[in-house]
Amino acid sequence: MEKKCVAALLAACIAVPATAGDMVGARGFVAGLYVKKTVDRHFTYFSPRVLTAELYALAQDGGAALDYDPLCQCRSNDGLSAQILSVTDGDRQAAAQVLLRFDADKAAPTQRITLVLMRVPLAGWKIADIQSARIPSLKAWLLRRQRGDARPAGIAHNR
Repeated sequence: MEKKCVAALLAACIAVPATAGDMVGARGFVAGLYVKKTVDRHFTYFSPRVLTAELYALAQDGGAALDYDPLCQCRSNDGLSAQILSVTDGDRQAAAQVLLRFDADKAAPTQRITLVLMRVPLAGWKIADIQSARIPSLKAWLLRRQRGDARPAGIAHNR
């Protein structure tokens, strides 16, 4: 009887849908990305630990056409600071609004990006898409690039 109770309790824990704790996890994932991005100048978004398998595969095929890092909207993350404005969720997805600034360059405008996150079983949160004014959907841009009908994505300023 005791084994059945333990098994039922474990099954109930596994079957729990997304909760507020998952949003703390999504916010923590995004915060961790930008802590790494601001501390380690060699940290890149281009990793299977950061991107969903689908976005990672697309980035492997067409990511070289980008001449900047879409996670910071920059070429160099010197002076980068990021502020998480909001994190909203669905069942297995979240969207994080992030405000990016370059403290060293007061003339550089702030930029808003949206990280579309997906909760992957046994792996946690990963980026499924990056949306910005420059590229409204990195995923869609990479898909178009794969088909051969996307222009190179450049960056106007020298960041």
